[in-house]
Amino acid sequence: MTTAMSPVVSVEDLRRAYRAALAGEFRRPNRVRPTRADPVATGWAPSPGEQVVLVVGACGGAGVSTVALGLATSAGDARVVECCTVAASGLAGASTAEMGVTADGWVQGTRDTVLIERRSDRVASIAVMPAPSATAGPLTVLDCAGDVDLLVHDSGWLGALARTAAVVVVVTRASGPGLRRLEAAISGLGADRVQAVVVGAPKRWPRALEQALGAHGRRLRTSGRLAGVPHDPRLAIDGITTDPLPGVLLSAVSPVLESLRGTFR
Repeated sequence: MTTAMSPVVSVEDLRRAYRAALAGEFRRPNRVRPTRADPVATGWAPSPGEQVVLVVGACGGAGVSTVALGLATSAGDARVVECCTVAASGLAGASTAEMGVTADGWVQGTRDTVLIERRSDRVASIAVMPAPSATAGPLTVLDCAGDVDLLVHDSGWLGALARTAAVVVVVTRASGPGLRRLEAAISGLGADRVQAVVVGAPKRWPRALEQALGAHGRRLRTSGRLAGVPHDPRLAIDGITTDPLPGVLLSAVSPVLESLRGTFR
């Protein structure tokens, strides 16, 4: 009669099995998990007849999405493409009708005559931002709140656009830090290529703001390329919703859109 021998299991084997069970690797404790590679950045070119406006932020929370949506609304027939990861969306509540998700991961929604596209997934960096979908529309406003210093040196299609677009709309806040960041953004992009929008700007700037406005910013204001958007309490608290944008906002950004005509890429 043969006696079956029980397998000898060491304490370390038991520890490995326990760790594998916690990780969900019940049958192959030594399996190496495949790592998920970032998607390869692709180039992008507008469709025939499509004009493009790039809107960037000089500082965090500047109001880039608000200005981008305001420009598209002023244009009428336009789309806004929000270039950020899904968790950072400022336009998630802006659409009055949702149209679903495209095959390449863009959530589409409409708001009157404006098409809004935003990501449905997490995007690791600006460099790997997927290119916008092809469109037959006449105007695309790109909403990019990424750091300007990183953007102008980025290897992806957004970085290339930031370096080559005839005009870049730079949005900042009406604060000392916001105006100092505006000055840095103008230096990085080139003063002759910037149209600035200052969100929360009072009709009459206090001395502290005047002193914070740098030499580049003063030249933009003298040449009519620095626009002020008044503070709106509802937008400051609720963000962008399905409610219409304030009339004072549209009145402030409409001249910006007109000044860009003839410079579209």
